[in-house]
Formats: sequence, structure tokens, C-alpha cells
Amino acid sequence: HKTNNMFMDSVNDRSEDEENEKNKDHNLSKDISGGDWGWCVIAACFLCSMVNDIITYFFGISMKSNATASVSHIPQVGGVFAVAMMLIGPIAAVFVNKCGNQTTCIVGSVIATVAMFVSNCSTSFTSVLATYGLLVGFGLGFVCLPAVVAVGEYFRLRISFAKGICVSVCGAGIYLVVPLLSSLLGPFGW
Repeated sequence: HKTNNMFMDSVNDRSEDEENEKNKDHNLSKDISGGDWGWCVIAACFLCSMVNDIITYFFGISMKSNATASVSHIPQVGGVFAVAMMLIGPIAAVFVNKCGNQTTCIVGSVIATVAMFVSNCSTSFTSVLATYGLLVGFGLGFVCLPAVVAVGEYFRLRISFAKGICVSVCGAGIYLVVPLLSSLLGPFGW
């Protein structure tokens, strides 16, 4: 009788292992690919990264057009902007864990948008440094992190490929949009 129980325990363990393997296979089969929601997430993350990069690389042109910023101050604003965007990462990560990717991205975009409008009305270098350098940097830091993290939630098997698409295509957007914006500044002004 004891041998029979050991045999049954072994069979039960094997069936549990098989069930776990099936669940694992089922979860892996949830790896979204081709035309599903995951590709929409990649597109959204790509757009977030592209807008983030465009604002990052376009700020020099926009600051040059701003009457309150001299040419010598533009790199200072850019430096503060880059530092703020990167230093906010740990805080944005906590925010992502508590509120999710979408909420974090929305909060960041609202902060960055309001700060850009306020910086456009700035009358001194200090206010440009605070609004565009710090606040836009913080806001875009809140956008940048979810744009990278969200892809991992929808892809398991091809996560490197998915993140590669999301990150690598940003260069094309910058290559196309920044010259377009520069050419629009000529006839229309800032």
C-alpha cells in the first residue's frame, strides 16, 4: 500500500509538472505577434520615443529662435534638460510600478507640454532653464521609461526584436522631422 501511494504521488507530481509545462506553453503562446495588440504597443512606444528624441534634438533650434536665450546659454539648457531627463528615471520607475505605463506616460507628457508652453513665454534665461531644462526634462523622462518598459509586457519570445524595432526606427523620425520643422521656422517663425 505504501508503494502504491509513492507511485500515485509520483504520477501526481508528473501530471502537475505536465500541467505547469502546458501553462508555460500557453503563456508563451500569448506572446503577441503579427497584427495583434503588441504591434500597436510597439507603434505607440515608437511614437513616444520619436517625439522624445525630436524634442531633445530640436531644442537647440527652438532656443535659437527664443529671444531670451543667447547662443552661449543654449548648451546649458540642453545639459540641464538631458540630466533632468535621465535623473528622473528611478522616480519614473516607481511611478510605473505604482500607476502603470500609460498613466506615467500621460503625466510626463502633460508636465512636458505645460512646461514647453510656459518656457515659450519666459522672459529670462533662468526661467527658460527651469521650465525647459528641468520641467520638460522631467516630463520627458516620465515618457521615456514607459516607452521602453511597455514593450516587454507584450513580448516574451521576441523581446529583443520588439525593443530593437521600437528604438531603432526613432532615428528615421528624427532624420525626417527635424529638417521639416527647421524649414517651417523660416517662413512662419517661432
